[in-house]
Amino acid sequence: MFILRPHLYFNGVYISKTSYIRSGERSLDTFYKPYHSVVYYRYLRFFPDGSVMYLTSPEDPAVIVGRLRSKQNFDALFRGHYTSMEGNVSVVVRSSIVHEHSGHKHGRRPHPEALYEHTFHMELELKSSHFHQHFNKLNWKEHFCHILHNLMTPSVDFITYPVGRFSWTGLL
Repeated sequence: MFILRPHLYFNGVYISKTSYIRSGERSLDTFYKPYHSVVYYRYLRFFPDGSVMYLTSPEDPAVIVGRLRSKQNFDALFRGHYTSMEGNVSVVVRSSIVHEHSGHKHGRRPHPEALYEHTFHMELELKSSHFHQHFNKLNWKEHFCHILHNLMTPSVDFITYPVGRFSWTGLL
């Protein structure tokens, strides 16, 4: 009966592909206006202990999925936790951007200074794509980002925007 109840997969990655076309910069003559095709992916990897990894990257899933096998850290990776209840998944991930002072004073080591912190809140819903593939999709219900600029003098921004859907992919 476990298979028939909503549950997350821990042996793979949920991937969302986003693509759009944006206009480029006009050239000096007015006859040519370039357009750019933008494609990027969002990756969510869940673990049984309640932790989650979140990554946004333009790289193909074949390159990234293998790197998400372990809990190893790399650039642009957000870490956080999730809760799952009755088909609804709530995810909170956080990342801080730290800048080190370049100058040494009196032989002391430089102290890192946090520039800003991003916190993403996501509300997702588990769905099935086919009769035999139970709960292999995550649909976005809500998504916002909380940005804290310069932790010494905080200012806060809230951003909400529509996003696509995640499909589950097994680890390669």
